[in-house]
Amino acid sequence: MVGRERDVNARDHNNRGVLRQLEGDLEGARMEYEAALLVEPENATALNNLGFALAQQGRLNEAIELYTKAIELDPKRGMAFVNLGIARATTGEVDLGIHALERATEVDPKNILAWDNLGRLQLSVGNATAAERAWRQALSLAPSDGRLLVSFGTALAAQQRLGEAIDVLRRATHFDPTSARGWAQLGAVLFLNQDLGSATESLERALALDPSDQDARRHLALTLLARGREEEAGAEMERVVEASPKNVPALVDLGVLLLSKRDLEQALRMLDAALSQDSQETRARFYRAVVLDQLGRSSESGSELRSLAEETVGKYADRAREYSAWRGRGNGRGL
Repeated sequence: MVGRERDVNARDHNNRGVLRQLEGDLEGARMEYEAALLVEPENATALNNLGFALAQQGRLNEAIELYTKAIELDPKRGMAFVNLGIARATTGEVDLGIHALERATEVDPKNILAWDNLGRLQLSVGNATAAERAWRQALSLAPSDGRLLVSFGTALAAQQRLGEAIDVLRRATHFDPTSARGWAQLGAVLFLNQDLGSATESLERALALDPSDQDARRHLALTLLARGREEEAGAEMERVVEASPKNVPALVDLGVLLLSKRDLEQALRMLDAALSQDSQETRARFYRAVVLDQLGRSSESGSELRSLAEETVGKYADRAREYSAWRGRGNGRGL
């Protein structure tokens, strides 16, 4: 009889803790879960719940210890593996996070949250194929979930399967037409697929739903620029930089546009601002060298071009060599 009373008491504390946590009272929830553990120190539910409350308070190392103990007590507790995986990834231990989430899918293969988070982590480390597999499994459990469809479409786009990605993202916006993220992703992939008219429509719809989405605004600017609508593109780029003054890609985009318009001093300011955030950004370094050349600062330009060509690899190292050779043939200043 005593054991049964202890079980009920611990369960009551857990239930009250969950209610408080849902209401945003993390301290109250923590106290309830700790009370449950005073009654029953090896209550795996309370350990997992307390870990989740502490993780929400940023106490991730303590949370990891609690999740680990909950799993030791109950090795088939799928949500503890999910929570452990998310906490590990948040602390930078992404490989351990992926391992924990893989274990979650093994012990609880119908756990959509496990498959979804596994997909997110796999995509974050560049494994789009594994991310695709995870989101396929999640969608087999919830085929009309717009959020999952957006993620799945993103994984397909990362593999350059643009047609398939567009089909999936259109399904996502069909099931959830109010998803700003869905419209934004669809617009970005349509832009990559050179369907500029449809991309513009999708990105404008995304921004109507969420005007604060600066990635969508940047993609809209690039789409407008590709359509020859230079003034509108510049206005959108300026809005992005105004809202996100440390957004390196946006600063470089605006710098390149200003360069094309021969507004060289302002272009240099944008590129310098980008490089103040990331001094090794090769695209910014190349175009800054071009701006310096066109400003008549040929010695500085040449030094930067040599540095790019000799110390880096990739597209802009190649372009630096080509531009240097072009200058060497006496072509003067120009792109």
